[in-house]
Amino acid sequence: MRTLGKLLCILMALSLLCGCGPSLEERLEGIAALGESPDDNYRTWYEIFVYSFCDSNGDGIGDLNGVRSKLDYLQELGITGIWLMPIHPSTSYHKYNVSDYYAIDPDYGTMEDFDALLAECHERGIRVILDLVVNHCGSAHPWFAKVQAYISGLPAGQAVDLEACPYAEYFNLVEEFQAGYKEIGASGRFYECRFSSSMPDLNLDSEAVRAEIRSIMEFWLNKGVDGFRLDAAKEYWTGNSEKNIEVLHWIQQTAQELKPGCYLVAEVWDTFGEITDYYTSGITSLFAFPFGNTDGKIISVLRGAGNASVVSTYATALEKADRAYLASNSEYIDAPFLSNHDVGRIAGFAAQDENKIKLAAAMNLFMSGSAFIYYGEELGMPGSGNDPSKRAPMYWNAAREQGTTQAPPDCVLPESYPFGSLEEQKTQENSIYNYYRQAIAIRQALPVISHGRTTAEAALNQGCVSAQRKSWQDQQCIILMNIDSKEARVELSNYDGWELKASLSADGQEVTQKGSRLQLPAWGVAVLMPNG
Repeated sequence: MRTLGKLLCILMALSLLCGCGPSLEERLEGIAALGESPDDNYRTWYEIFVYSFCDSNGDGIGDLNGVRSKLDYLQELGITGIWLMPIHPSTSYHKYNVSDYYAIDPDYGTMEDFDALLAECHERGIRVILDLVVNHCGSAHPWFAKVQAYISGLPAGQAVDLEACPYAEYFNLVEEFQAGYKEIGASGRFYECRFSSSMPDLNLDSEAVRAEIRSIMEFWLNKGVDGFRLDAAKEYWTGNSEKNIEVLHWIQQTAQELKPGCYLVAEVWDTFGEITDYYTSGITSLFAFPFGNTDGKIISVLRGAGNASVVSTYATALEKADRAYLASNSEYIDAPFLSNHDVGRIAGFAAQDENKIKLAAAMNLFMSGSAFIYYGEELGMPGSGNDPSKRAPMYWNAAREQGTTQAPPDCVLPESYPFGSLEEQKTQENSIYNYYRQAIAIRQALPVISHGRTTAEAALNQGCVSAQRKSWQDQQCIILMNIDSKEARVELSNYDGWELKASLSADGQEVTQKGSRLQLPAWGVAVLMPNG
């Protein structure tokens, strides 16, 4: 495989000498020939909001068969795992207020549709994780409906009798109003609901509730699901990280007992220090909020592009995070991302600058761990404002046909899509979409990128070039990123035997190495590895 890779690299070099660069497909073939990643939990995940992804039956709402119809697309992009946002029956369009944890929302299809999707994903080597929403359930869930009926009929001053209503234990009930609580009718009793009155918080201290959660996980894992994304893990006990860590530890241990090796990634929307503490729970992954989102390190560095003092902080931040998380959990897998269904899309963060959008993609995908992509991110789709506007229909084609869904309720669609639809971008070799394809292919072909421990390579932090070294098993690589609108030249005189193995270019200009000199075009990325 390595010999073929070298041959393809030689052929590409010859084509440059003849005055023509390699085509996109030649690039992808050359990258694929470099190697491949092991079949483990270090994957490239794609977050799908089923409602807005692809409509297979013409009712305007995305569905599971629509997702299944796009597996060719996901495979071509290089995706090796998908995270399905909630697919259970719910009274909301987003379905985070679950009314039945063991069923499929009729808007999305049937259990048979889900089974067919899961089977085909596995045939293609794509793993599937589901949103596990257990901070709260929906107010229409039978558990809460029974509590409401019981409390509403309870005479004033009479204590709650758990024998008469066992489900009262499932929720956090008080007899005096508190912030984050809502009264049940005019009963003088209140239930905790931090996000919405339609989302009553579950009492995760209850052994009965934990038995229900175990049963839910067992049901889906037995079906073949590969793990879960844990919603709102920081709010299991609002303001009490110690109790949250205990719950995460229990969920992680329980899941591994049910299906050893299954993958769990938790949403802990918090600071670097807090996330470091949460890793002591033993949870496999936590989303890398200190690097993603509008206030994360990736965007702050891109906003400081061209400023060497800002650029130099990127690799050191990666090293600091890796060391801290590793000290908390020696088997942790980081979970980098740029944006998700709760935050504005990356195109807005980067001021719709195509070069910065592309480099942000490389910064995300070349972090260690399991990298996550939010659907449409690979097209530079815009979307911000209220939550529905962050979850707009996938932009398959300008005519909004061939599976395009209707917009969610109250969604404000962008006035324009500056980088075009998938249909348009597929034909443009330098499109954001095709940049993503190449970046993912490099990540898959060189597993040292996703699996490696990270250190800053200070000697190569030259000018506005950020340099990081990755080490995994017997492999090493150095990743160089030119975070500037100007070309950079990097001196490699102290790196004898290191050669350019893979590269990314924002505008099609080639990254080249001549002896000890590496030439990086504006926004260019280079991956160096020892020769042989």
